Amino acid sequence: MKFLATLSLLAATVTPVASQSIIDLAAADGKYGTLLNAVTNTPGVLDTITANFPVTIFGPTDTAFGDISEVVAGLDESALATVLASHVVAGVVTAEDVIDAGCVELRSLSGAQLRVAFENGRVTVNESNVIQADITGEGGVIHGINKVILPGTFTACGDLAKGSKKGGVGSKGSKKSSGSSMSSGKGGSSGKGSSMSSGKGSRRGA
Repeated sequence: MKFLATLSLLAATVTPVASQSIIDLAAADGKYGTLLNAVTNTPGVLDTITANFPVTIFGPTDTAFGDISEVVAGLDESALATVLASHVVAGVVTAEDVIDAGCVELRSLSGAQLRVAFENGRVTVNESNVIQADITGEGGVIHGINKVILPGTFTACGDLAKGSKKGGVGSKGSKKSSGSSMSSGKGGSSGKGSSMSSGKGSRRGA
């Protein structure tokens, strides 16, 4: 279908390597240096993420952080840690899960709510767009996004425009994938994660 073909062009091809962690894969990609630097140098953040493996990370690109550099510079360590944790969900959520469900409400490690939706031919996370899907490795999956998720950007799935699909993520077993296309109907995790319905600690937001 046309919208799936469009998403295929947006999603970069990433070949999952089981022996590589999602952190290593993000570092090798080259677009997530600011995120990785913040995660590794903000006390407690990396430990919190690894303690909740497998996880789904909605990772802002370097450009996304650059767009709000003044805001980030004004955050103290505690506030920055909260913002970073707001991009991470326990359990694995693949692009296919979101496309199948239409819209899901998730609770991040910080306690903040996220709306991950498939609407108007693209996958969104609050006010950001997923630009690179299913970077999959040991520890879960990363989806690249074009905006940093900030407080106050959550809206419930019920607020989506009429005609959008809504619902929970269906029960699916763990899956392997060699692709990262948003349109993939066979995508999934090559690491130890599972789909959202059975991933560790995966939850629907209230």
